Amino acid sequence: MEAQRLRERLENGADAIAAGVRGRLAEAGEQLSRWISAPGSPVPARDDAVVVVTAGVRMHVSPHRALPFVPGNVPNQPADRVFADAEAIEFGSNRPADAAATYRKLSQHPDKQTRAEALLRLGRVLRKNRKFEDARRAYRSLFQLGDAIAGGIPAELAGLDGERLISAAMADHAAEQRLAAQIAQWIDAGRWPLTRGSAEFYREAVTREPKPDSWLLAEAMADLWDVETKAPPSPGGHRMVNIQGRSVLVAWRSNGQRVAAMAGFAERFSAKDVPAGYAYQLSDAAGQRIAGPAAVPSPAVVRIIGDPPNPWMMRVWSTVSETEGRLTRHLLPAMLAIVIVCLWATVYFMARAIRREARVARLQSDFVAAVSHEFRSPLTTVRQLSEMLEMDQVPNEERRRKYYQLLAGESRRLQRLVETLLNFGKLEAGAQQYHFEKVEVRELVGRAVREVSSLESEAATRVRIIGPQPETHLFGDADALALALRNLLENGLKYSPTNEAVEVNWRNGEGRVSISVVDHGPGIPKEEHQAVFQKFVRGRSAIQAGVKGTGVGLAMVRQILSAHGGEISLDSEPGRGSTFTIVIAEAT
Repeated sequence: MEAQRLRERLENGADAIAAGVRGRLAEAGEQLSRWISAPGSPVPARDDAVVVVTAGVRMHVSPHRALPFVPGNVPNQPADRVFADAEAIEFGSNRPADAAATYRKLSQHPDKQTRAEALLRLGRVLRKNRKFEDARRAYRSLFQLGDAIAGGIPAELAGLDGERLISAAMADHAAEQRLAAQIAQWIDAGRWPLTRGSAEFYREAVTREPKPDSWLLAEAMADLWDVETKAPPSPGGHRMVNIQGRSVLVAWRSNGQRVAAMAGFAERFSAKDVPAGYAYQLSDAAGQRIAGPAAVPSPAVVRIIGDPPNPWMMRVWSTVSETEGRLTRHLLPAMLAIVIVCLWATVYFMARAIRREARVARLQSDFVAAVSHEFRSPLTTVRQLSEMLEMDQVPNEERRRKYYQLLAGESRRLQRLVETLLNFGKLEAGAQQYHFEKVEVRELVGRAVREVSSLESEAATRVRIIGPQPETHLFGDADALALALRNLLENGLKYSPTNEAVEVNWRNGEGRVSISVVDHGPGIPKEEHQAVFQKFVRGRSAIQAGVKGTGVGLAMVRQILSAHGGEISLDSEPGRGSTFTIVIAEAT
């Protein structure tokens, strides 16, 4: 019960976490869509992502200055033709003094853009002619023009970089380092609307320090802009981009004239939805880890987030320590024992009746929960794989074949579950009809092994048959006895390590035939030897190991043997495996 409750708690926690991530994805998409459909609405703002919107040539970043560069092309004002004559003097006639005089005159032009371009050229001419102080004054005047464009970049950046070059030429290393640090800091802070190339060029020129996280978001946004905003633009979607080992979620919406995009780190985007006591790992459709630790402990449950062709797989597990779990499991029985001792003398018969009813209800509840879980897991896998195959979203033929193999295996698993429940129902209702006849034991065992092998591919190599050479016959219903042996073989294979064989042997004597199935599993304590043959009951070792089952297999075996006038016995101890022996009348 404790294990089942912990499993249900983990399932519920995984559902809540997955629903939270799906909700945040939907919320982000709705915010972008609202801005697309409402021209006057404010730019969407998110504390876990950067949003870039554009309408025509106007581009806005939210939060303001959150990116070191903006995606796409920054509007650039070309230099006016008034500089043609001065540049001819500078480069054609090689008269720097006359060119400087012309540029100085143009630096007084009433147009701000023209002044910026003139000051940039004046500083260049003066620096080349080693008139450093005059050049410094020109660059400082250029810096004062702020957002004007000079040489394709903001005047502030052009002025700072020019003054830095002057400091380097004058061997003033302190000033050079101070200006270089200022340029790097302001580029990283997104002070200027630079293109990707300009931002990288000027930052690499002044520093080799690692780039902050905002660069990763800007690169992801720029890659998205290059691919998804080509004419005609894609109407919207989302994808995961891996940059320098970090996973960045990018999403966008577009109506052809307006584009809204969002970029944020996957681990920050999804971490807010994880309650205390849980951890998760997020991976993409190709198995690339997006967020969370590399190792996934057991037990963990899986949830699919998103739709093909780019669904995410989320694995969720509990972080509650094993010590706490053991304490809870020991505390509850102790408290129950105290209550029983206190009430035993006065309410003996009432307690006995209550325990009986509670046990039946608990076993039925466990059975329903186990069967529901057994069906839910393969059905979920079949549905998800079928949808991906139906939508033709499988990346390659190898993965397609793998999906078909998984579908076949899960279908066989469902068939086995249904047949088990139907057989158990017939036995419980007394509707099973038996046809007694003479049955050869080796043929009966071989049939059971073949039936198990059709469901478990490894059974044919993991089952070792040992029996006497002379033919041995028993008297019974071949179908029912094969079903009983199949249940015992399935249990043996399920609980034995994969490198250990399950043995089947038989012998006859005194008018009876004994068939034994020997496994190398964890074993069953003696106090549970009788209980495991009751319906809906499963051993503690099976529950603790997380082995799946419904608790009806051994009950069916006992009912079949009872109808044949036979019996089944168990020889087992923890740590040395189990031997189940069927004893039935020999056919003479």
